[in-house]
Amino acid sequence: MKHFNHIQSNGGQSNLKAGHVFPFLLLLTLLNGCISPKELTNFTEGSDFSALTDSIRNSVPLRLQTDDLLSIVVYNSNETDPKAIAPFNLVASAPSGGENNDPTAANYRVDENGNINFPVLGPIRVAGLTLSDTRDTLNRKLKTYLKDPIVNLRLLNFRITVLGEVARPGAYTVPNERVNVLDAIGMAGDLGNYGRRDNILVIREQNGKRQFGHLNLKSRDIFTSPYFYLQQNDIVYVEPLEQKTTTIGSKGQQILPWITSGVTFLNLIIILTRP
Repeated sequence: MKHFNHIQSNGGQSNLKAGHVFPFLLLLTLLNGCISPKELTNFTEGSDFSALTDSIRNSVPLRLQTDDLLSIVVYNSNETDPKAIAPFNLVASAPSGGENNDPTAANYRVDENGNINFPVLGPIRVAGLTLSDTRDTLNRKLKTYLKDPIVNLRLLNFRITVLGEVARPGAYTVPNERVNVLDAIGMAGDLGNYGRRDNILVIREQNGKRQFGHLNLKSRDIFTSPYFYLQQNDIVYVEPLEQKTTTIGSKGQQILPWITSGVTFLNLIIILTRP
């Protein structure tokens, strides 16, 4: 009888230990999903920021590409007659009885050959030129017809795409000619709680080639990277942290049934092996 009580006592202790396995594994799973504050802080690595003003060396002028959409308006400062400049300006004509909803009707799209078809002047190659170069080219050609032409030129479809662990992933049209990766992430509502900051991927297509750049938001050297300033049609991808796959809300939910089944099976073995 004493021997039986001894075994029962040992069995109760084993059962008690087995009962502690589930809370322990659950706690371990929760701890694996925690993110340290250091992983959520930018610009913490590298030399201190200089107190002196540093010149910007990596801002590359925007160059026009195929399918870029341009708004071009010609003025003449010394000509009061609007008829003189009328032949050089496209006019969006609304269909009868309706409103013209085509935003490209009075604008110019760079064709597959890199040209725009300009009134009177004909095809003009602009692919590879900066906006300033394009403006100067048009101005020079227009001087054959106008005494003092003024060219107002804007790029209408400077677009970037932000994907991955951000608050609002999607494509964004930028109203100016220069945007950096911090601007892009800000447009997308900042990184999510599980956004990886040390490996931001930038995908860029230029001259028929696809390029890949990696940025580290933790490093203060990010400002000198050739991928810090974005080009039109760049794609920014924010990779998720490993912790996202080990949280209770994702991978934790997948392994909890296995943990529960294991603990149940362990308790069953203990009960069945009792004398």
